[in-house]
Amino acid sequence: MRKQILLALLFTMILSIAITQISSTIVSGESDGKSDQQTIKQWDGKFGVAEDKVWTITFNTKMDGASFTNDNVYVINKETGKKHPITYQLKDDGKALTVTPKEPYAFHQTYTLYIGSTVKSAEEMVMSKAIEMSFFISKPYVVADMSYQPINSFDSLREARANVNPDNQVVMKDGKVRWMKSGIVRTNRFTNIYDSELLTSNSTYVAGQSEMEYVGSTERAIAIRVAGRAGFVSPDDVSLIPTKLIGGNQSFYKNINGDLYHYVFANGEFGVYKYGKSPATINEGETVYSWDGKTFKGKTYSFLNQYNLREKSFATAEQIDAYIKAQKPDSPLIGLGNVFVEMQEKYNINALYLMAHAIHESAWGLSKIAKDKNNLYGIKATDSNPYGNADVFNSFEDSVRYAAQFISSTYLTEGNFRYNGTYLGNKASGMNVKYASDPFWGQKIAGQMYRAEMWMKTNNVIDK
Repeated sequence: MRKQILLALLFTMILSIAITQISSTIVSGESDGKSDQQTIKQWDGKFGVAEDKVWTITFNTKMDGASFTNDNVYVINKETGKKHPITYQLKDDGKALTVTPKEPYAFHQTYTLYIGSTVKSAEEMVMSKAIEMSFFISKPYVVADMSYQPINSFDSLREARANVNPDNQVVMKDGKVRWMKSGIVRTNRFTNIYDSELLTSNSTYVAGQSEMEYVGSTERAIAIRVAGRAGFVSPDDVSLIPTKLIGGNQSFYKNINGDLYHYVFANGEFGVYKYGKSPATINEGETVYSWDGKTFKGKTYSFLNQYNLREKSFATAEQIDAYIKAQKPDSPLIGLGNVFVEMQEKYNINALYLMAHAIHESAWGLSKIAKDKNNLYGIKATDSNPYGNADVFNSFEDSVRYAAQFISSTYLTEGNFRYNGTYLGNKASGMNVKYASDPFWGQKIAGQMYRAEMWMKTNNVIDK
């Protein structure tokens, strides 16, 4: 983030603006609105704005009060095209400007607040672009069409729902969809999933950009299902995407040459991994959807993320090393086969799983955390600071030994608070509930196990 500029408009009670040189670019973390003009930055509109709303614009430096005029600070009624009478005042510290309506804004009318690029700091610095923000005067809950254009407003979600056409409209609050007939709930950041709408006790968590099934909405929370498990999330942490607006931006599964591939949509693009053998009911090349990774076209199937990790693998140390060498000749994991098998015998934990988990977490031993810290399993590599918080080990061998002991005694031992079953699972059950924020973590490691087994069978390394 560049020091010179950060224009951040906080469209709640305060708008914050940073001033920079004319040639600098304006950046914000609060909106992804795009401008139709090169000289104006359009920001996402606000709904549920009070009729006597006072906007406070906070600058990152002392401003030149004389640079504010009726030509560069004003509010326009979008319906009439006329300026709304306002007063503006720079506070004593020179860093905050208030914009106050002389008379109440008209109910159910849309206005645009404009801050021109000609406003200057005390050092004669100006913004590179003018700012426009539309706001709708209404009650908190707004019924809107599928283009998110406001239609009516109400004091409660219950009232709004009673007056919405569910097939073509949604209910919005604070500029975000708060109720829809059906669709996807996508997380905006690391998100806790709670047991009740009170949002006090979380049962699991997911990473940003995770997809969840929409169930419903309350005044406090959004009801969801993740991998079939019911829960609640804070409206602040997620975005609701109505079914009609999903388009092709949703994760899916596809049968390719008899194998099931999972295409995961996040951050505007798809990532893909091989999950397992495709169910016979899914045709070659067919695209299907599943919320739990095991139910396809109305039938439930078993994959290796449901495999009991207390069961021993038949793969030997030599076979494991041969597989790693064949797939990734430069992997530093080659030679650890004997440690995986040794830990299987000592802690009753599947050796092929230990290998697959290490491959997934450490990118075949080539990740920065693996190289710098000998950490193959992401131990303590939290979402907030993965590299900084990750544990350090003396060697890869020590990392495998520690992980085997730790996972066996916690995630795979009934009675431990981390225990949710002796299998990788997903966010409904298994290790994935507590081990990783990625809801497909268990499926991805299962995919690594599947690929290893198939290679060993194909190459006559293990019995078919």
